[in-house]
Amino acid sequence: MMKKLISFHFRIIALGLILFSIGSCKKDDAVTKTDLITGKTWLIASVNMAGMDLTASEILADEGTEFQMVLKVDGTVSYTDNMGLNPMQGKWQFQENETQFKIFGIDGTNSDVNTITTLNSTDLEFWHMDGTDKMIMHYQIK
Repeated sequence: MMKKLISFHFRIIALGLILFSIGSCKKDDAVTKTDLITGKTWLIASVNMAGMDLTASEILADEGTEFQMVLKVDGTVSYTDNMGLNPMQGKWQFQENETQFKIFGIDGTNSDVNTITTLNSTDLEFWHMDGTDKMIMHYQIK
């Protein structure tokens, strides 16, 4: 009887250790804000400037309807449009605990600080001040 009890406890402990080992080997799949924002082609979907909603085609009549932004892990950013007009290169960096980002080095100027309001696998929305007007930019994955 004692042998059966010891054998039973041994099996329970062994099973517990096996389950613990399997559980500890799980990958950490936490997605970072850098993962969400980089390595994707973001297309401008809409802009709200000073309370006025504008679509991409209303904003970008001269450049075509696909204004694209690509933020890369190495800190570079590129802007292009589907007509090949005005390609721009620069740098970007997160600020304020990754709640804001700044783009700089385009045309030798500094960018406004962009405050992120939405960032997920398909949408990026942020705002910045354009003079005295608040500009809200909404981008989506191409």
